[in-house]
Amino acid sequence: MRCPSCGEDFDRLGLHWWHGTCPYPEIEPEIEEILTGLLMGDGSIPVRRSGYTSLIHVPMTNRTFLEWLDDRLGILSTGVSLKKTASELASNNRQTGFSPTAREENYHDMYTLWSRTHPIFDEMRETWYPDGGKRFPGRLELTPTVAKFWYLCDGYLDFGSWGRPRLGIKARNEKERGEFLESLFDTFDISPKYRRHELRFSCDDTELLIEWMGEAPPGFEYKWELDSKAEYQRLKKRAYEVHATQTLS
Repeated sequence: MRCPSCGEDFDRLGLHWWHGTCPYPEIEPEIEEILTGLLMGDGSIPVRRSGYTSLIHVPMTNRTFLEWLDDRLGILSTGVSLKKTASELASNNRQTGFSPTAREENYHDMYTLWSRTHPIFDEMRETWYPDGGKRFPGRLELTPTVAKFWYLCDGYLDFGSWGRPRLGIKARNEKERGEFLESLFDTFDISPKYRRHELRFSCDDTELLIEWMGEAPPGFEYKWELDSKAEYQRLKKRAYEVHATQTLS
């Protein structure tokens, strides 16, 4: 990978930056918002080894999205790789007893994206993991981009008997802070309720939130489909079946 500062190629570009030979690349504001939204959901910042700079890890079954994210992060990403196949995931859950009757056809391949190391992740690690476990910072502010990437990780649409879909966002890790989670939407005239470890939105608020967050990233179009349950199911099936049990080319 070529360093944008010196133009030289390195097998481990993050190590090149860490040594101080060239400066770390600047992180544009939108990328920081994307990373914040992902950290609210599936993303994590593992404990760093002594003396090393931190990085972010995003595991997900939606390969289409991760490949888009890889391209969007550019030089900050190390690429997308296959972590476990659907068969391996099912086998592991049977062996551990988590799901003794787990069947491969009910699982999807798991992919993962690792970033390069960067000081911004040191700062985020200190802010988001004050006692070792992930905790949303008290000064956290939602923007359309932050909310979008949180929603695509932990959100869902519920097409119930009332005819219009309702949006939910799971937040079990913040189960003691329901009022705080509700307050994140106060300035947007959206009033979710935190119940049973998740935020639930009314039908009207669901439409407002989807419009406010803007266009869906590739791979998650189905979570933006409010008009038709059949179309929602078709888009969801396409998102996950395209890359079933395949290695990356």
